[in-house]
Amino acid sequence: MYLVELMNNARLILPLMIVVFAATAPLLGSTPAQPGVYSVSAYSASGAHTDYDMARQAADAYAVANPWTGSILVLKPTANFTCDAVPLPSLGLSSTTSIIGAGSGTSSIVKSAACPAGAATLRHNDSPNGALSRGWYQGFTVNANHVDSAACEFYGMFLTTFMDVACGNALANADHEVEFGNVDANNFGWMDNIYIYDLVTFDSVTPGAGAILSPLWASGALSAVTVSSGGTSPYTSLYARAQLTGADISTCSNMPTITLTLTSGGYINGAVVTNPGTCGSTARIYILVQDGTPATYGMKFTNMADSHVWGLQANNSATYGEAWFTGSSDNSIYNENPSSNQFIQISDNGNGNKHINPRFANAGGYAAAIYSQNGTFQNVLMTWNSGAYIAASGYFIGNDPRVFQDWMIQNSQCGSISSNNFVPLTTRSGLLSANNPLPPGVKPQNIESCDGTHSVHWAVTQP
Repeated sequence: MYLVELMNNARLILPLMIVVFAATAPLLGSTPAQPGVYSVSAYSASGAHTDYDMARQAADAYAVANPWTGSILVLKPTANFTCDAVPLPSLGLSSTTSIIGAGSGTSSIVKSAACPAGAATLRHNDSPNGALSRGWYQGFTVNANHVDSAACEFYGMFLTTFMDVACGNALANADHEVEFGNVDANNFGWMDNIYIYDLVTFDSVTPGAGAILSPLWASGALSAVTVSSGGTSPYTSLYARAQLTGADISTCSNMPTITLTLTSGGYINGAVVTNPGTCGSTARIYILVQDGTPATYGMKFTNMADSHVWGLQANNSATYGEAWFTGSSDNSIYNENPSSNQFIQISDNGNGNKHINPRFANAGGYAAAIYSQNGTFQNVLMTWNSGAYIAASGYFIGNDPRVFQDWMIQNSQCGSISSNNFVPLTTRSGLLSANNPLPPGVKPQNIESCDGTHSVHWAVTQP
């Protein structure tokens, strides 16, 4: 299927050749090396440059000399360490260096811990002339090793395929694990016709789980925090953190904040109120506990349009699991499965994006946040771990009501586990009411409540 699509989209011929030749044994060693194909296993380290760095130098040089065909780097079926972490050639003519591994669970590109930090472990920059490059990236993990500011960054590309690629372990408090799009002030390097299959973000720090904390209020100010469960697995003292969330958080003119306290074994035994805040209503305000190396975004899509994406899995601890920015429009996105308790698992600011068959697991604050004029969430399933689930909303309608024109949320269902704290839809003004109606441009159909009743809050209506 993928090889057919490769040819149908006028892809590079070399990626096809490497897939075929990698699976075909040479006849008595007589098959010559393919031009432009470089194997990390054929190179040795030189000074601070690893074998991967040396192979990349050769592959990149060939791509620069042959920009219409580019080159291919074949990874070892193990860890491929890098100290240089140099960007891929940004030629802006046709091709660049493609990378093929033996599978994301087998081949990896790992930033060496003793080497200087960089912007990203694997990166393609916008080209100087604003034109686009293309490539093929398949079957490997990029591990920033908590050294680089990001694991993966791909800017200024088109007609490029990413298949079975994982990106993770960015530096703590990084902006993102992986970003697609462009960062050119003139909007050069627009990315379109990108094909992504089974992209994963991750972090190797094992997070704690299962803590349940409840806020206590006095006249709209947070006075204390009670702990009914310190956790079912231990938290990390370095990264465990908490914030207040819920449908009534919009009534807070001054946001309450807390700092967790932990036992020597890593279980939460309390919280210090660092700012009591001021809130008009507190009935639906809860405490979200997170752990793992913090990042703002797991997957960040900036100016990536008219593309096709399957099987995104944002598994790292972040504020946003996926974020689709204003310039990322008219994308078809299938079978997303964010599975960490990010505050917002999928945020969409781009017009015309279609999210089909997403599976939300353990949303921290909201499963999806909607900000753009139009788009679709269709055939949704929401599930969570009942041992740690406190409260969340299905969809946050987060923009001015006048912005929305044609947002369809259709057939959103719950798993077998539920909570009476669940709110299907929340606006930036809080719970829906006579004074805070659902914007007319947002059109829900067949939305289950997930509050234990499994009743349908918005029935399907015929036009």
